[in-house]
Amino acid sequence: MKQSEIQEVSSVIRSWLEEEPQIHERLLEIEALNALPKALGPLCQYIGRSRIHDGVLYLTFNSSVVRSQLATGKQELATRINGIIGAELIREIVFY
Repeated sequence: MKQSEIQEVSSVIRSWLEEEPQIHERLLEIEALNALPKALGPLCQYIGRSRIHDGVLYLTFNSSVVRSQLATGKQELATRINGIIGAELIREIVFY
């Protein structure tokens, strides 16, 4: 291997993810779900199930009080999660 062929691992991974946008999006979804505890703080303990599909974060809560507390701040929560992961993935949040 010639010296000019050596590349940094991060650049190889970045170019691979650019070639595979579905894998990149799925990795961002996993990262966003893992960011929920940081974004919600202590309220995270009341999350039942969570999933992301087509930019929509679906959340269930074990507490109706927490759900109604967060209902008015859905866009702020989406902005916070997007800021943590460094990408504009979450467009909307739905409580079900």
